[in-house]
Amino acid sequence: MKDKKTIILAVVLLLLVGVYIYYNQTVQKQRRPTGAAVDSAQIDPDFQLKAKIGKAIRIYLQENGDAPRSFDKLQGKYLDAKTYKQALERNVQYSYVGNKAYRFSMPSKRGPVKVAEGPGTQPKPGAATSSSGSASETPPSELATTETGWKYDPTGKTDPFKSFILAAAAQEEIAPKVVRRQLTPLQKMPLSEIEAGLKAIIWGQLGSKALVEDATGKGYVVQEGTYVGQHDGIVKKIYEDRIIVEEYRRDPGKGHLEASEVVLKLKKVEAEE
Repeated sequence: MKDKKTIILAVVLLLLVGVYIYYNQTVQKQRRPTGAAVDSAQIDPDFQLKAKIGKAIRIYLQENGDAPRSFDKLQGKYLDAKTYKQALERNVQYSYVGNKAYRFSMPSKRGPVKVAEGPGTQPKPGAATSSSGSASETPPSELATTETGWKYDPTGKTDPFKSFILAAAAQEEIAPKVVRRQLTPLQKMPLSEIEAGLKAIIWGQLGSKALVEDATGKGYVVQEGTYVGQHDGIVKKIYEDRIIVEEYRRDPGKGHLEASEVVLKLKKVEAEE
């Protein structure tokens, strides 16, 4: 009885091992890649040439700290004579954008783009077909289909292949830097408050100065050239009893800033009897 059970158990184990081996081989066959290798030259005939040019530009940038100003700078050290001649024959377009920024392109060899009208549509008799080996070149400013005659004009449109990050960096290099100074407490006060807080005017050999207190009682020394007020005012002159401030306000009618002088008078202190 025990031998019979042992035989049955061995047969079951053998069946399980056989099922596992069969399933494992099936899964391995499904995981094997079945697609053929893609030749980059079939997609873009100039792929190798563009790769060499791009590598030469990157090496030039690393050694010189900036992109080449013209394509001629790559001749010799960075591009051999054969590659340089091929690039000229393919009418390579190179432009220096700005600091460490460049752009180069090459007219396509693929010819006009053909758009199918629907599933199962056959090409019309005499219609041109697209081929990667075609010698005809389509101008970059005019792409047309062979059946509809549709035409694309990139004039005035954004180039989708141009990096907006590099363009912004180049624009930042050209744009002037605007430095805004930090406002002082006197520039945050209206002139009426400065006039109310004008406590004294001091004359001396080093020039005239005035003492202004804010609403909290904190004092500030004012002299000629001090910025005051909320309209870019500047102290032009200090007299014994007044301060002349020149400020700029926008004229609604003329649409630009107009300079005007404001007089801040020192209040007289009456002597106690």
